Amino acid sequence: MEAEISNSVTYELNELDLHSWRSVKESLDSFLVTIPTVLGFILSRLLCGHLPLKSTRRFLLEFLLIGLPTVILVTVGSAYTYTYSLVVSIAIVGYIYGNVAPNPLNHKYEIGKRPIVFTLLRATAYSGTCAAILAVDFPSYPTDYRKSRSFGASAMDMGIGLFVVTMGLVSHRTRNSADLRKLPRSVVPLLVLGLARTIVITAIDYHQDESEYGKHLNAFFTLGLTKLMGSLYSLLVNSDKQLLGLSLGLLFLNELVLQSGLGEFVMSSAPHEGFLSANREGLSSLHGCVALYLLSIYFARWYTSQDTLSYQQFTRKLRVILLVAIHCWIMVFISAYLTGIARVTFNFGYVIWIVAVCLSLVLIFAYFFELKLVKSGLKNKKSAGDSEQTSPSLPSFVESLNINGLTHFMLSNFLTGMVNMTLDPGHRNNMESVAILCIYMFFCAGVVFIMMRKSVRIA
Repeated sequence: MEAEISNSVTYELNELDLHSWRSVKESLDSFLVTIPTVLGFILSRLLCGHLPLKSTRRFLLEFLLIGLPTVILVTVGSAYTYTYSLVVSIAIVGYIYGNVAPNPLNHKYEIGKRPIVFTLLRATAYSGTCAAILAVDFPSYPTDYRKSRSFGASAMDMGIGLFVVTMGLVSHRTRNSADLRKLPRSVVPLLVLGLARTIVITAIDYHQDESEYGKHLNAFFTLGLTKLMGSLYSLLVNSDKQLLGLSLGLLFLNELVLQSGLGEFVMSSAPHEGFLSANREGLSSLHGCVALYLLSIYFARWYTSQDTLSYQQFTRKLRVILLVAIHCWIMVFISAYLTGIARVTFNFGYVIWIVAVCLSLVLIFAYFFELKLVKSGLKNKKSAGDSEQTSPSLPSFVESLNINGLTHFMLSNFLTGMVNMTLDPGHRNNMESVAILCIYMFFCAGVVFIMMRKSVRIA
């Protein structure tokens, strides 16, 4: 799912001590790396919300607020990420409290079956992955952001976890044979894409880091098999509530197997020979993926259990999420010292870290887009007085990704390969890196925006 060339962090053996501050710090730093993109969504809602959703002018302004900061802050400006996030956050909060009217106490919050917080989370995953998979091939991309070969919680380690969560949020528990018959529609395309990617990489002799998914497997296979196995496992329960127990049981069982020796073998330097050994990274992570997938389905069903909520009901739900998120972060910090955080095996620490990150993002999105920036709450100040103005709830940047997210992801993967084969990104200076990345991001976002304008939906 991320770029395959020189995108992993390698630590000396004496640095792989699980009982260290490094993984704790990485887990927090990586979450904060996503904040500039989140702030870009909020700024776009505030500054561009008065423009038509399909307006070219709106798209261009939103790219300046979302795409450009993302490119700069994951490359040459990475040292200023926290400063940028702090300054912009203060400005946004100040503007909202000065210009946005509070919602009336009797306001009803329309959650629906596809809440906008899920859409925003999905857009965050697609936008961040699009930037990272090419940026990682430039010298200006920070080493600390690159994927970990064993234990670690870097920014790129979040990628596959976020995709599993977003897939689960829009999925349903398999209830009967009729649901099973529909399964190939969503599973087969992912497996075909995975097979096609493996064939192409083998044909052009493109280097693939075997420590990520193994010799033959890749992110598409992981997502397809996770969807398949998760759907089959969900037949074991009789209600959505029981998914919580099933997912936690799988997670603990998976950790037990990893601690029994499998985890050590997966991360060892043993040769990748024979199908099982050659793909031990991808195969060993499947049950952790399934546990995270089922947890995501459970959360989605709980969050959308009521289509309409009162202010009291909605804030009560957010307080529950906040409490769970705090407990998850505490478990992340404990796991960093006990089991470690390992994307390569999807162990307990990694799954809880991804849950903590996603719940934290959901809280941020819910606060701004549901509580503060709902359609009835925005006011444009005029010299003669205040007047209410209704506008779309989400940026066009987000809406276009929501409509054709997989198309955007496939296009970004294709262009990443083309740039690697033609522009030699490993030998580009800072200015060239930013220019290439901006053009690449603009093209990927522009294609799905044009598709949205023409009402074209592929995937």
